[in-house]
Amino acid sequence: MPDWNDKIFLVVEDTASNFQLISTYLQHTNVKLISVIDGYSAVAEVKANPSISLVLMDIRLPELNGLKATALIKQLRPELKVIAQTAYAMESDRLMCMEAGCDAFIAKPYRRLDLVQIIEDVL
Repeated sequence: MPDWNDKIFLVVEDTASNFQLISTYLQHTNVKLISVIDGYSAVAEVKANPSISLVLMDIRLPELNGLKATALIKQLRPELKVIAQTAYAMESDRLMCMEAGCDAFIAKPYRRLDLVQIIEDVL
């Protein structure tokens, strides 16, 4: 497992069990996780916290969806890496995520090693 003790990841996920799964998957990496449940909160958190080094963005969110939130985040911090994580696994869904500014895409459900690898690839 990589050691990300110097990293802060923002997890944008409206389902508590999904956040808990991500937290469990990444617990041995020593990363600090910040959790928000909607796109507006994600944008606000990125504005308020320049130490965030990566965003794990669910796409289907209440109020402001993950695609729109990603576009706003990229306007604020174009260099900030965003990984789309979604149950929508069609190629057209991946393309929509990439067009919105996501740097990578992972379809739910995913395995721990797949998540760690995709994070390693974008960091």
